[in-house]
Amino acid sequence: MNHAFVDASWHEQPDGSGLGGWGLVLLTPGALPARFQGQLSVPDNNVAELRAVLEAVRLAPEDESLSVHTDNQAVIAAVAHGRGPTILHELAREVMDEAEARRVALRVGYVPRTRRHMLVAHSLANDARRGAVSTGGYGDVAEVLIEQRAGQPEARVSLRRRAERVTAHVPFDPLSDVPPSVQALLAAVSLAQPQETLAVRRASKIAQALWLKPERALRNSAQLQIALARRHADEHGVQVQFQG
Repeated sequence: MNHAFVDASWHEQPDGSGLGGWGLVLLTPGALPARFQGQLSVPDNNVAELRAVLEAVRLAPEDESLSVHTDNQAVIAAVAHGRGPTILHELAREVMDEAEARRVALRVGYVPRTRRHMLVAHSLANDARRGAVSTGGYGDVAEVLIEQRAGQPEARVSLRRRAERVTAHVPFDPLSDVPPSVQALLAAVSLAQPQETLAVRRASKIAQALWLKPERALRNSAQLQIALARRHADEHGVQVQFQG
């Protein structure tokens, strides 16, 4: 089953209008958490959060079940039971129509905001309302652990932020000129958010050396791939620090 964690933020403007933001963390099997956000003019926080539910239905895979998690009881009542504030009825119908059109079996239920992915959705919503592109409030430092066993065809990469933990199994490409341990490191770097520092543990000496100086790689294709990964990290403000 697919899962979506949604939240909203709202503020009344000086002219009496309302400005809101919505945040969404979408979890699908076999994929890393996907984060989405948006800003919109809405009359209250409930409408903004219901918009997040609509976006979750639009973004979820077709022909599959989707469980939406929210801490907003008015949104749950509107979608699951057709009750709640009148202002939500039209948008709730749009949610159900969208789910029917995409053949998404929709379920909406309550979770507290203290849940890990809810904290991320909350940060996304707040930043969207302020007009800022957000990484979900994860913080500036992410701890990365690379686990690689001799003879195994893959490595396990774990990344931990303040409000999220991500684990990825990285299969090695036996035809690549990039050493397996470096492939694992590049996969870890690809998980970074803009302006984030990765504190990497258990990276091999080879991986550390080639990341710091790609020209040390024996083959030009490996040099190029590592250099491109470094350039991408630099362009997005990602820093890699090796621990131990």
